[in-house]
Amino acid sequence: MRSDSKLGDSADTPKTQAERTAISDRAMLAAAQTLILERGIDGTTLAAIGERAGYSRGLATYRYGSKAGLFQEVSSNIHRRWVTYLERAVDGQTGIDALCSAADAYYRFVSDSPEDIRVLHILYYAGAEPSSELRGLAKTAFQRQIADAERWIQDGIDNGSILDLVSPLAEATQYVAHIAGVTYIWLLNPVAVRFDDIQISFKQSLRDRLTVGHPA
Repeated sequence: MRSDSKLGDSADTPKTQAERTAISDRAMLAAAQTLILERGIDGTTLAAIGERAGYSRGLATYRYGSKAGLFQEVSSNIHRRWVTYLERAVDGQTGIDALCSAADAYYRFVSDSPEDIRVLHILYYAGAEPSSELRGLAKTAFQRQIADAERWIQDGIDNGSILDLVSPLAEATQYVAHIAGVTYIWLLNPVAVRFDDIQISFKQSLRDRLTVGHPA
């Protein structure tokens, strides 16, 4: 018989099944993030996640089905936290203002939640392997980011704030590639990346290249 009760839980405060499930989910997602940072993708097993979270070895398998399924939930959980930063920063802006505000929000998220960002990009970069189960996860994540940037650029073209000769898709892809590239360098060598300086240069470059009437 399956048991979702955490080892050592007190019986003094009875919980509903939904509450116990939510508690075990949070514990296993936290354990998964910790193990990914400690052991990487290959070294993180469902059994180890269950044990690290304080549950039976089989609960993670029962709940998520596979490592890919659990990693998808880890990614989604981090993404939900990131979206709160993004929506608060952009808040109806379009064009270059939206691009700059989104980039600022991303680096605030890196500063506030560096472990989240490390885990997220470990998962994304593992998707580069041709046979990786995470390939679809990474592809969807980057497509979503490009689509957001493309929409902001197209809105800027439509309202006359961005040059109409600009290709929204090409610019959006470059925008996301820049952020992903800087993040990768930061993952490998945090000391080498000065986000404040990079942001000043990056945002100035966007305005120089895209703004209607901006001096070259």
